Amino acid sequence: MIIDTILKNCSKRQNHKCDEQCENCSYGEFCPEDCEKCLEYIHYPYRAKDGAPKRKYDCPNMADFYTCKYSYRYTSEIMYALERTTRLFTVKNLKVLSFGCGPCTDLFAIDCLRENGTLTYDTLEYHGIDYSESVWKNIHDDIKSFENDKIKISFFYKDACQIINDISKGTWIPDLIVFQYVFSDMEKHTSSDNIRSFLETFSEYYNSKVTKNTYIILNDINLGRSYGGGRDYFDDLRSRLTSSESLKGRFRDDNAKSVYYPRGYTYGERSLGEFPTNKNKFDLTPMKKYNPFNTCASAQMLIRKD
Repeated sequence: MIIDTILKNCSKRQNHKCDEQCENCSYGEFCPEDCEKCLEYIHYPYRAKDGAPKRKYDCPNMADFYTCKYSYRYTSEIMYALERTTRLFTVKNLKVLSFGCGPCTDLFAIDCLRENGTLTYDTLEYHGIDYSESVWKNIHDDIKSFENDKIKISFFYKDACQIINDISKGTWIPDLIVFQYVFSDMEKHTSSDNIRSFLETFSEYYNSKVTKNTYIILNDINLGRSYGGGRDYFDDLRSRLTSSESLKGRFRDDNAKSVYYPRGYTYGERSLGEFPTNKNKFDLTPMKKYNPFNTCASAQMLIRKD
């Protein structure tokens, strides 16, 4: 499977703990010489040393570590969502648009479900969007090596808030649109005006061009904007979409520490809510030195065009 090769290659490039400061590290003198710590400071800026610059994913070494640590969890989360996209199971020419693709864990999930027979596509077109080419170049080059007559993979390196204007004017229409940990990143690094503009343009595109039985998967940290997450944007986006059905829910968070929400913050409706299981679908042994999570913990919304 694609995920196995990508993680093996990432692990070969990654030494777990840097021997010295990464070249041109954006943390400068604050570089902890440890990719795991760098990721921690991105996710929790208040834990970084006083005076350290605010940071985004900006280092290929960190990207390799990130992929090794998080891919099993994030791929599992998307697999659970895809298992509910029943109208896609028999689509033969599957077209996927991925916002914030990063290491492409949604592509890993699609490939895994093709392997086990859940998805039965004959051809796959995958369009991944991410703002940083240099950060993900090694991983994306590895992923591109899987291209053949039946699998076409394209990457577009541009801010989602900008490229949505090009997408909305285009003629290529996906069967599946994935937002993988996008809105929490937008909340940290994008102005509210730009986010609002993105939602408006995407909604106009969806309502006017997207065809029946197209799915949207929204998967992100189970936190609202007041806690530094972007889950509120799920409902904001949904409210703008016409002729659609939706379900939302969350995985139990085994690492939650709140007295009031010991299983994680509530989120969900109808037949969902807390999902029946949060089990990671993979054997974590190959990546055990990166301490991957053995459970899922995200919030999700699944939308289908009627």
